[in-house]
Amino acid sequence: MRAKIRTALVAASLITLFAGCSQPTETVIPSDTTSWDTKLAPSMQKLSEEDRKLAAGYLVRVKMSEVFGAKGGIPIGMTLGQAIEEQRKWIAAQKEKEAEEAALKEKLQKQREEALARINQAVTVTLLEKGERFKDYQVGRFSDQQTFRIGVKNKSEKALAGVSGDLVFIDVFDKEVGRVSFKIAETIAPGQDYVWQGTRDYNEFISEQKAVWNLEEGKYKTRFEPDTLVYADGTKLVGETQ
Repeated sequence: MRAKIRTALVAASLITLFAGCSQPTETVIPSDTTSWDTKLAPSMQKLSEEDRKLAAGYLVRVKMSEVFGAKGGIPIGMTLGQAIEEQRKWIAAQKEKEAEEAALKEKLQKQREEALARINQAVTVTLLEKGERFKDYQVGRFSDQQTFRIGVKNKSEKALAGVSGDLVFIDVFDKEVGRVSFKIAETIAPGQDYVWQGTRDYNEFISEQKAVWNLEEGKYKTRFEPDTLVYADGTKLVGETQ
C-alpha cells in the first residue's frame, strides 16, 4: 500500500514538473534562426495574441539591429517569456521618450510663438512694392531681376540697429508660394520708418522665384516671419529659439 502511495506521489510530482516545463513562455529561443520554424513556432502559437505580438516584435527588433551592425543579439538561453518582458520594457521606454520629445517640442513651440509675438509688437514690416527689371547688357545687367521695397516701422521705445527676417508671399488660395529674405543694418529711431530696397537675380527654373514673379497685384498678400531684432543698446529679440 505504501509503495502504491509513494508511486502515485512520484507520478504526481513528475506530472506537475512536466506541466510546468511545457509553458510556452519557458521555451528557450534557439540561437540558430533556421530552426525557429520547427522549435520556436509551435510555442509561439500557444501564446496569447498580445504576447505573440510582443515576442515577434522583440525577435524582429533585435535581428534588424544586428543587420545594421548592433552587437549583442539575443542572449543565449533567453526564453520567450523573457523576450516578452524585454519588449514590454522597450515599448514603455519608447513611449516615455516620445512623451519627453512631445513635451520639449511643445515647450519650444510656445517659446517661439512668444518670441515672435514680442517681435511683431516691436515692429511692423510690410511690402511696399514688388517689381521686375529685365536684363540689359548695355547697363551691365546680364539677367532679369526681381526688385522689392519693404517698409519697416519701429513701434518699440528703443532705437533699432538691425532687423532681419523673411517676407512670405501668399496667393489667393492662402498657399505660400515664395519668400524673400532681408537684413537691415540701419538705425531706426522709436516711431520712425525705414524703407529697404533689394534685388535678386531672377531664375525662372526656381519654382518659388517664378511664382513670386508671376503674382499679380491685388491677388496676393505677404506675411513677415521675423528672425532677429537688434537694438542699439545691444539687446536682441530672436524669433527662433536658440
